[in-house]
Amino acid sequence: MDYSTQTQSTQRTASTHSGAGMQSCIDACERCYQVCYQTALNHCLEMGGKHVEPEHFRLMINCAEICQTSAKFMLSSSPMHVHTCGVCAKVCDACGDSCQQVGGMDECVQVCRECAQSCREMASTQH
Repeated sequence: MDYSTQTQSTQRTASTHSGAGMQSCIDACERCYQVCYQTALNHCLEMGGKHVEPEHFRLMINCAEICQTSAKFMLSSSPMHVHTCGVCAKVCDACGDSCQQVGGMDECVQVCRECAQSCREMASTQH
């Protein structure tokens, strides 16, 4: 079984075992990971200035990492996902605020807000 087939199978299993809400949160986390990581390493590094100030840049990378971690916890059906999702929501809120303040990163702001909301919902439900 190749990686993409295995990933799709794992995602179906997570969705089947925990419902559409968890799959939606996994999707939001994966999208936020991708957008934050790419934006930080491409847009921000190229723009320079306030886009690469340590606090902002570090927050973007941290956001990408916690999103990826939260998705992995949910994909593995770990009951601890409620904790990673709770932290993820806080980090995504902070990252979205920082990206909005720096400016020029509307997509990042949007996916951070969507992921934060989805993770808050996931953190508040026991599976």
